[in-house]
Amino acid sequence: MDESLEPSLRLPPEKPVGEIVWIAGGEVDECSVSLRFWSDDLVPDDVTDLLGINPTQSYKKGDIFRGKVYDRIRKVGFWVYRVKRCAGVSLEDQINTLFDQLPVDLGVWYKLTTKFDADLFCGLWLKRWNRGLDFSPQTLQRISERGLSLSLDTEGVTKRLKPRK
Repeated sequence: MDESLEPSLRLPPEKPVGEIVWIAGGEVDECSVSLRFWSDDLVPDDVTDLLGINPTQSYKKGDIFRGKVYDRIRKVGFWVYRVKRCAGVSLEDQINTLFDQLPVDLGVWYKLTTKFDADLFCGLWLKRWNRGLDFSPQTLQRISERGLSLSLDTEGVTKRLKPRK
């Protein structure tokens, strides 16, 4: 690709002159990814056997969750493998690292995603407003050919910016 056609990346100055009103843009500050399956008839051991990896958390429909105040009965079966939240590693890299630990055989994924609801649930944490991310066509293809939905949950700054006078 002709580099002159690529958009230029504009970084904030190292030693700004005058008052900084705001700095915008850049990568998401922290992110995490979880592979999730859920269904009324999900048996966690079946998912574990097919994927060859132990879940971070799992339960069957009807299992009892012991809470601090009261107990609850699980309404669906659930299996999740969570990648730890981290800074400095892109969401795309985390997704590809996760897929690299799992079966390449798309038949395995077909068995899972035609029987259960499934997604990649991604948490995105922003320390400043106007952060972003992107995915290569290859990563989007890996997600799609496995029959997974992509769920993005964004948590941003809570401090309001003061309007300029």
